[in-house]
Amino acid sequence: MMGIVAFLAIGCQSPGPASPPAGEQVDRARGQADRGGVLAYVGGEAVRVEGLLSAFIEASGADLLGESIVGTMLRRRLEQEGITLSQDAIDAEQELILGTLSDDEDDAVRLLGELRRRRGWGQTRFAALLERNAGLRALVADEVTVGEAALRRAYRLRHGPSDRARLILVPTLNQAQRLRREALAEGSSFTQLAIDFSTDSSAAQGGLLSPIRPDDTSYPEVLRSTLAGLAVGDVSAPVALGGGFALIRLEEKIPGDGVQFEDVRGDLARAVRRRAERVLMEQLARELVRGAEVVVLDPELKAQWDRRRTELLRGP
Repeated sequence: MMGIVAFLAIGCQSPGPASPPAGEQVDRARGQADRGGVLAYVGGEAVRVEGLLSAFIEASGADLLGESIVGTMLRRRLEQEGITLSQDAIDAEQELILGTLSDDEDDAVRLLGELRRRRGWGQTRFAALLERNAGLRALVADEVTVGEAALRRAYRLRHGPSDRARLILVPTLNQAQRLRREALAEGSSFTQLAIDFSTDSSAAQGGLLSPIRPDDTSYPEVLRSTLAGLAVGDVSAPVALGGGFALIRLEEKIPGDGVQFEDVRGDLARAVRRRAERVLMEQLARELVRGAEVVVLDPELKAQWDRRRTELLRGP
């Protein structure tokens, strides 16, 4: 999802499908003023910036305008707060991005290069992106507190015990009840029933899910609470899930990895702080967009921006 995180470039994952490289092209086009706006020659005929402007706008106009709006509003807010960004703070943002891509330094650099190519982050856009990140972080830093409860939860998520389970998801309660009777019958295979009947994406692997930790809110609460009440081998009663009804079988209880809390307290504190900063930075960026008085003269760009602004303010 592009969302406002596209402005922040925080928590970047492995690069997805390529985005139009118009932003990179605009970066280069800006440097053509000293040549009268000429970008290239075709058979001796000049190709000028203005001749490609409409294509640039169609490709990435709303994204580029959004970045400019956040950047402009952010500079004003920093001036109001009397905050001056140091180059060290800006450089630190690149290190944070690299750290989200890979623990291996060389691999992280390679992935960032690929990400920049795919997102169209040329030298100018990428430098502006790092400056925006640093500015947003500076404005929210004093609002972040890292409490003991948050550290303990982060510890459980990273190092605590988990459950391995299988899932069958079907459209109706009657079908779920029938499948539960079959699953409990002697000689029946829950795995085969999942393959044959489940509508969940896990059906291909017999309903097997990735290990689930009790505090992992990326999984529905009803799934986690149901697992908490099962013993290994138990099949749950049907539970409402994802617009259908699910049966859950607890396959295995996996113990924690044995890492001691105090040994990783510092790493956990940094990770919890970064996540909290990210949430506040996204909220602030939306606030800046919402408060900006923007008059877009180009009709195509205005239509794009109206749609993009709605998406950004809607949030993730």
